[in-house]
Amino acid sequence: METHFIHQLSEETKKYLSESKVVELPVAGYTDYIETGERLSFETAYFARRRQVAVLALDFLQRKDEQTKGFLEQVLWEVCNEYTWALPAHLPIEETDYTDNTKDNASKWIDLFAAETGQMLAEILELMGVELAPIIQRRIRLELENRILSPFEERVWAWESVKSNWSAVVGGSIGMVALSVLPKNSARQIQLLKKVDNSMQAYLSSFGEDGACEEGLSYWAYGFGYYIYFAEKYSQVLKDDKYLRGEKIKRMASFPYYMVIDKEVGIPFSDYHPSELPSGLVSFCKDYFQVPIPEVKQINELDYDHCYRFAALYRNLQWTKKSVGEKKEIAHYFSDVQWGIFQSKERDLVFAAKGGRNDESHNHIDIGHFVFGSLKECYLTDLGAGEYTKAYFDEAKRYQFLVNSAQGHSLPIIDGHYQQPGPVVAKETRFVPVENDWLFETNLSNTYQMETNTKLIRQLLLYPSNRTVKLQDIVERTTEKTAIIENFVTTLPVKIVGQKLRIIGQVTNEICELTFTGTVQLKKVSYQAHDGTEKSATLIQFLETIKGNGKVQLTIRMISGE
Repeated sequence: METHFIHQLSEETKKYLSESKVVELPVAGYTDYIETGERLSFETAYFARRRQVAVLALDFLQRKDEQTKGFLEQVLWEVCNEYTWALPAHLPIEETDYTDNTKDNASKWIDLFAAETGQMLAEILELMGVELAPIIQRRIRLELENRILSPFEERVWAWESVKSNWSAVVGGSIGMVALSVLPKNSARQIQLLKKVDNSMQAYLSSFGEDGACEEGLSYWAYGFGYYIYFAEKYSQVLKDDKYLRGEKIKRMASFPYYMVIDKEVGIPFSDYHPSELPSGLVSFCKDYFQVPIPEVKQINELDYDHCYRFAALYRNLQWTKKSVGEKKEIAHYFSDVQWGIFQSKERDLVFAAKGGRNDESHNHIDIGHFVFGSLKECYLTDLGAGEYTKAYFDEAKRYQFLVNSAQGHSLPIIDGHYQQPGPVVAKETRFVPVENDWLFETNLSNTYQMETNTKLIRQLLLYPSNRTVKLQDIVERTTEKTAIIENFVTTLPVKIVGQKLRIIGQVTNEICELTFTGTVQLKKVSYQAHDGTEKSATLIQFLETIKGNGKVQLTIRMISGE
């Protein structure tokens, strides 16, 4: 199964050896981030260098070629020479420059990628051992001490207690460093792993008992991936499976089964971006936890992850096993995050709706939002993650980005008011069967700025047999009139035919048809996708006015194309 991947390693190694050039990191990347907030140019080079390390190390472990080892040692040396292993976007900044005092020295700053780099070097050192030149072995140990182990021990880091992927990725990476390079059961290793445990517990607490990752499917692969990589290594080295025990862990492991639609496509909630899940991680979840997983046809391609994380690539090679997809029809409710999911292979149908709150990690303003489409195409969609810039993670500016804003989701606009960000929550949310159909219902009353005693209920009734959703937004208030704009988001072509709006499928000969009363307006908008490319979408806005207590109704169905 891994033959193709090993061949890729061999071919890419040949290219690197013929070029014999270590990727350079542009110093302009540091100043660009300060001045413009742009990240991609520096990060592209940074991850290209990590690719060199991963390819050369994994290829050497397969073929034991001396020329490969020689160039690998040169790249490792340059990684050890880096100003910092952290990304510019994660370094502490004071006014218009990076903080570089004794406490916050850039070379000792631990972020996601500093920790990942430490894990990569520690595991390569562990796997290659004395096959590396003595000076390389010493240098790696020195840099791990100065950049990872000592800085971790000397202070309490904010990410140690944060309830997001950070605690798992950084904590798990540092834990793996300790397991790889510190003497087994030494006092220092025990103490350091005890500190790592704080991060592991923080990460676990970011999940409810339903096992859903509120950061979305992409961040499940990232955070839970590093949690599992650490947990499995901890179990192997110390013969203690404590991080792999419990029903909650099993439910976390099964999360992608409900969320993956196709190989590179999943339910696009939160900061999601289309990508394959790590084949090794998914295979491990099935083998160890005996939970259903998405189909695994083969090991991931070398370039499936633009960050080239060594922990994942190495375990893809070690753990991937072919697995036939078990999914035929799914109707599942994640009660803690309040996500209702329906997928049917037989009916070629996907529906997902969410309640939740608007102060989640990687938050979007999206309580009551839903997606609807086939297994091949999403007609009413979620734009997922935008390009990561300085402003994107500035709470004062975050919701100016279409992808994060209420306008970028299929939500009502009430008397000109958009749904609010912050600690507002859906209430009375449920996803329940109604005979052969499914009802998603949620109370959105406190998610908008409206007068007291106003009630707003969203109902989405899914009829799988005829691939239809009936939407009802029910308003109860004392004002005489309520102006409602029903806002929907699509990236596909749109055509209006009388009182019907048609979203035209591009992959299949199908149409998503919305039947409405009142008037409709279309707004063409553009946004920066996660990879930095500019993309376009259409906001479909139906304008309705209701008197006193009333409701807006829309029918949405998929039909064969003309």
